[in-house]
Amino acid sequence: MRKLIIAILTMFAFTSSAQIVDQFYGITRNNGQVLLAKVDPATGTVTNISTKTLSQFVNITGAALNPYANTYHFMGFNEIKTVDLSTGAELNSALINNPIAASYFDNFRFNNSDSTLYGLARKSKQNPSTGAIDGELYLSTINTSTGTISQISPTSIGQGYAVAGSAIDPFQKVYYYSSGSNFVGLDMYNGSIYSSKPFQINGGTYFDNFTYSCADSTIYGLIRKNYFDSVYNAALMTWSTKLDSSSIRLGKINPATGVVTAVSPYSISKSGYTLNAGSTIDPNTMTYYYNNGSELVGVNLSTGLIVSKPQLNNVNGKYFDLMRIQSNCIAATVPLRKKSISTSIKDDFKQNKLNIYPNPANDRVNISSSFKIKKVEIFNMIGAKISEQTSDANEVEISLSNINVGAYFVRCTGYNNENATQKLLKL
Repeated sequence: MRKLIIAILTMFAFTSSAQIVDQFYGITRNNGQVLLAKVDPATGTVTNISTKTLSQFVNITGAALNPYANTYHFMGFNEIKTVDLSTGAELNSALINNPIAASYFDNFRFNNSDSTLYGLARKSKQNPSTGAIDGELYLSTINTSTGTISQISPTSIGQGYAVAGSAIDPFQKVYYYSSGSNFVGLDMYNGSIYSSKPFQINGGTYFDNFTYSCADSTIYGLIRKNYFDSVYNAALMTWSTKLDSSSIRLGKINPATGVVTAVSPYSISKSGYTLNAGSTIDPNTMTYYYNNGSELVGVNLSTGLIVSKPQLNNVNGKYFDLMRIQSNCIAATVPLRKKSISTSIKDDFKQNKLNIYPNPANDRVNISSSFKIKKVEIFNMIGAKISEQTSDANEVEISLSNINVGAYFVRCTGYNNENATQKLLKL
């Protein structure tokens, strides 16, 4: 019977995912008017969804699309906006606030495996020795309802970042960004540096506009190499250098080595691309999309060749920025790399005495301890707290009615900071 239930749930999950269309969303801008819009990648037609302006400003360093809540998030002047994908109406606008120190929230993306927005909290700090202003970066999350930034990194993980994009691997729970010289991965569980490798770009100088593909667990982006010409000014009798063209190829990076490999067999464009437009991947057609300013370019992930290149027809706007798609990573709701149980929980096994019965349990469980219990906490197997209850006795009864079937850790804390932890199986 249980296998049948699991099969039904699995079928429902795939059915729900299949209902998500490959719709591309973004922001149109024109003379201080900012609207949510969608674009048809086949024709380049941009259609406004919002009926009135959402903001006068757009921070081009990040955007996020939550396919489960049907919302789009972008940053205005100093507030984070939540917009309904269906109506284009503003649902919420919250001033950003970091309780630790005044900061910015940049390069943010939506992570499907925990439905959270991750980005870089950037702030400045004066060096007491030199008096110079140093930059600080912290991996952080943001509460879109309140605008409150929560820093995950315990200490600064860098001084700055390149406006080259960001990517999230929802399976491994790693956030990636470019420091300019290194491709940096941050552990989304604790904010520490997961990997940091110097770029080794074959056939190019820069690797920009990168994004993660859940279809093949690969990070794709654009390899760029600029070409310059020497120009003689007869009036001034001087030579100067100007940009002649750029070679653009689709590439992919190995985060473990920093090696960027070209997918395109040759340059697919001599023009550039707009970083603020972002990039996105359609997992069903295995196509990488970017905006070169006038065209929406689609590139096949396997061949690296252009498969579509319609002119952007933006009737009511001048720019189309911060493009995101619903379908990429839609099924990546569970991380494969789990958070290890904290040392403090492991150490609790060596302290004091705790008895839990019955174990396994159904709806209720009894807990008895060698010390007077002040607090009872229940953690799942990746160390996330899911329940907390206060007490003032050596024995306590806990309801499990709101807890899913599975294995857990129960930790009891006493009035003199005693700790004891025991495993619990909920049936």
